[in-house]
Amino acid sequence: MGETEPNDTSELDLVILANYHGPQAEMEARAVESVLRAAGIECVVEGAVGFSSVPFEISVARNQFAAAQQVLAEALAAGPAAAEQAEAELESTDGAGED
Repeated sequence: MGETEPNDTSELDLVILANYHGPQAEMEARAVESVLRAAGIECVVEGAVGFSSVPFEISVARNQFAAAQQVLAEALAAGPAAAEQAEAELESTDGAGED
């Protein structure tokens, strides 16, 4: 039997994109998770609910790290006003055409 070479999956290894600490850590991490998923980037959020001394980490696949950094930077630059506007636009289209 011939030997087969193992698949190189190193591009799928998880790398840490961001860490959040303190009482708002979970909320911040979940907000970033939402932004990433809306951009089509899968991520993993790890942390301990109820323990503000334990950080929340967001990890993405190595091959999506650069894209995730860009999405996060754009979201931070746009600020909360852009998030509120996007939410309002989404709400105004929810139920559109329904009777």
